Amino acid sequence: MTNIALAKKEYLEQAMKTGLSARAAAVYVALLSRGTALVPKALVHDTGLHRQYVYDGIYELLDRRLVRRIGTGRRVKYESVSPDVLYQDAERRRLEIQEGTRRLMELYEHSPAGLVEVIRGARATIESELELLHAAEKGSFLDIVGGAGMNWVRLFEGRIGEWEAIRREREVRLRYIGTEEDVRHNREVSVIQNESRVIPGIGNIVNVAIRPDSVSFNIYEPEVVTVRVRNREAVEGQRALFEVLWHVAN
Repeated sequence: MTNIALAKKEYLEQAMKTGLSARAAAVYVALLSRGTALVPKALVHDTGLHRQYVYDGIYELLDRRLVRRIGTGRRVKYESVSPDVLYQDAERRRLEIQEGTRRLMELYEHSPAGLVEVIRGARATIESELELLHAAEKGSFLDIVGGAGMNWVRLFEGRIGEWEAIRREREVRLRYIGTEEDVRHNREVSVIQNESRVIPGIGNIVNVAIRPDSVSFNIYEPEVVTVRVRNREAVEGQRALFEVLWHVAN
């Protein structure tokens, strides 16, 4: 299988994880790959789907605002919309997270032990992050949807080298999606080895850190607070969103 085919297959899988049906995901990937408006017949050819399935996918994508219709009648074509829509969805989710954090804190008193953990204050947050790195399974991952990355840098000032030494010793793979400022710092200044990609205007209040067994919402304003959820469904859902954003980020 060629690299192009592998990339299309991988993106198809990730598009489906965002809630798109297999039919809609196949049509969307075909349109993105061509980079031009296509008639349904061409989509049937490119996807290998039955004509009715292609139309089902088109209608779903129209509803999700991921394609636009061009022309009328037999001359109608369909064109993929920029994946910026996914960026907007991500930002909407981030705003929902801010409100949801308050609710998570309220649930903490009533949740099963270990499901929701709230860490308050700069010192406690730093020690908790270092402890997680020490305990990480060797060769595991840390995926971060950022935007508040420079807040993290300021928080860990003086201990970033220690954090990176532990990460290297545990061989934790680090990927980061953030603002242009964040990514420029990661690529040109930071001592931390990582892969970084840009999503403009992603915000600057909350970082979402995804690990194999937990999702952490790191908040810096008006106080330093981390809300950590240890839940398999939460991890899978946040990582699926991360993978889609990773593929469309710069």
